[in-house]
Amino acid sequence: MKHLPKIGTRCHPETFKYEPVLVQGQPEHCGDSFSVRHPHMDYGKRAKIFAPFAALKGFEEEVQSKDVRYERKRELDADALYELNHRLYQLQERTRGRLAKQNLIRAQVEYFVPCEDAHQEAFHSKGQYVTIEEIIYQVDEVLQVLRIGDHMIPFQDIYAIRFAEEDERSNTQCIMQMQKGFCSGTGSISE
Repeated sequence: MKHLPKIGTRCHPETFKYEPVLVQGQPEHCGDSFSVRHPHMDYGKRAKIFAPFAALKGFEEEVQSKDVRYERKRELDADALYELNHRLYQLQERTRGRLAKQNLIRAQVEYFVPCEDAHQEAFHSKGQYVTIEEIIYQVDEVLQVLRIGDHMIPFQDIYAIRFAEEDERSNTQCIMQMQKGFCSGTGSISE
């Protein structure tokens, strides 16, 4: 049996041609041309080289999308539906023509967004409630949509409308005026 010399912690055959290099150990470069061209990298940066990478692009996002909680669409009772119609009418009156640009009505709208991920069991049967607060530009009774910021929200998906605090006083006055006249049960906007 041939003798296997032990260098460091490894055993190598006698004919191992790189034995002299292994015996010398790691070269030390101090001030020579090699150390100038290849400066020593600190361990923090060196660790980044061997850091894990995303072998499956989009896999993490796909896993996180499965953690999203979906719920069924909430049904409004008669009082909540009346209040929502009332607010839509209010907004329609205050956003006609040039009034939208003059009034700059800022409101918070909570609405239902159905699940569009075909890989989810909630696809088109459940969704999420999203709340946005932006300027309302138009209430379109013909198309049955509310245009708020860059969003077009169908009336049937709106759950609640809340006016911004600075606009709340004038909205209260508008509600009282409408209760005397228009909102006696006729002409409200509905689905």
